[in-house]
Amino acid sequence: MDKAIIIDTDIASSFSKIERLDLLLVIFSHHLFFITPRIFEELSVPLDFGYTFPLAIFNSIDVLYPTEEENETYQEMLLGNKSLGKGELEAISICKSRGFVFSSMDSAALRLALSLRVEILDLHSILRAFWKSGMKTKDEVKAIIKELEDKDNTLIKDSHLIFK
Repeated sequence: MDKAIIIDTDIASSFSKIERLDLLLVIFSHHLFFITPRIFEELSVPLDFGYTFPLAIFNSIDVLYPTEEENETYQEMLLGNKSLGKGELEAISICKSRGFVFSSMDSAALRLALSLRVEILDLHSILRAFWKSGMKTKDEVKAIIKELEDKDNTLIKDSHLIFK
């Protein structure tokens, strides 16, 4: 097994909304995927409004609980980073402690992780991996990008760079 990856709420929910969470798990099949308790809480909120996409995440990805020391690091990070979500900060604190990879679409969270010498996996890298591995063609990856943008109501900036 390669390194473990903690995926943030945005990555998990985006792939679940387009019913392509399996692609993520297959392309990185040599990795273990986790969410944290606070990411679990964030993903649980849509269930209260009748959305079922979080269930696919909960059925596929285990929750990884922080140690006492990781929780202390999270609390320190929370005091100094009010603009980032609790799930992101908890994930980064665990990744830093255990040498795991942090995956997110949030540029501020990714910058913080990098500044703490945490390895990151952003959306562009994931989409590039689908194409470069031969798992998906360029057109299929473009279709996934369009689906992500439409169903997750998001704009994937500089998506043309994925194919460079």
